Amino acid sequence: MRGLAHVGVIKTLLKHKIPIDYIAGSSIGAWVGIHYALFKDYEKLHDFTVGKKKEKFRSFLEPTLTGGLIKGIKMEALFDEWLEHKTFDDLKIPLKAVATDLLTGNEVILDKGPLSFAARTSMSIPTIFSPVHHNGIVLVDGGISNPVPDDVAKRMGADIVVSVNLDDFRGDGRYTEEDMSLTGVASRSIEVMRHYLALHSLKDSDIIIAPPVAKYSNWKEYFWNDMGEEIAKIGEDATEKIIPALKLLLDIK
Repeated sequence: MRGLAHVGVIKTLLKHKIPIDYIAGSSIGAWVGIHYALFKDYEKLHDFTVGKKKEKFRSFLEPTLTGGLIKGIKMEALFDEWLEHKTFDDLKIPLKAVATDLLTGNEVILDKGPLSFAARTSMSIPTIFSPVHHNGIVLVDGGISNPVPDDVAKRMGADIVVSVNLDDFRGDGRYTEEDMSLTGVASRSIEVMRHYLALHSLKDSDIIIAPPVAKYSNWKEYFWNDMGEEIAKIGEDATEKIIPALKLLLDIK
């Protein structure tokens, strides 16, 4: 849900003619990055990321109890169709996607083979999607180990790194003492952990975009309440705020 803000970020960067030379992404950031790096087409990115709800919902109708609720095979097949069966060799912009080896806890960089596999693997949220078994390792969502992979972009060669942090959960005002039920405590604790993991991941960032999307946590809001456009617009507005500083760094008038 919150990752739809990435679409608005791309839109605003393009509007201001900010060059995008390298892309690194985790989870839905990997999907947005892969799609844009392949097609370099914002309108198409918006259509396939904010829209296409029926197709996405149908891909979720693949229940399992083996490590998650959804197998993810249908989702990968859908991605493969949308990405026109392309591989990393077809990208127009260099990109690396991040996944996590559940057995060792290590970060795994995906930069070879089918793009659909990388997108599905990097987005395999634990307990929601089954882990991906591949070459003797068990892969899940990249956000578990490196939610904002600015260090990956830096190693790729980026001299100025712009990062998008969707996990800024401190002081968002959504929780009070009255919310401290069992599920409330568990949910808030996970958010706080994600917040500090994201901060740790931002050490190589020159510019940080932090769209205020903490309140968007329920996929039902996307599928039935049409929140996608709203979240993308939040990404646009958050990016506008950093444009003056970014242009100053890039020496762009």
